[in-house]
Amino acid sequence: MKADIRMCGSWRTAHDRPVYTLGETCPECGAEAVNSAPAPFDPADPYGEYRRALKRRERE
Repeated sequence: MKADIRMCGSWRTAHDRPVYTLGETCPECGAEAVNSAPAPFDPADPYGEYRRALKRRERE
């Protein structure tokens, strides 16, 4: 469900606050709706391997 929630891509210029929707377009202005959630991780994270190893060590 979290990934289904989108927001108006041009809300900064067209609206005074973010407009959220489940559709592909904004219901108020018709602009394209974009995913509102940030990416869960960065694939190019140079320290990701070390962070995951630390989590594994803490669990043991």
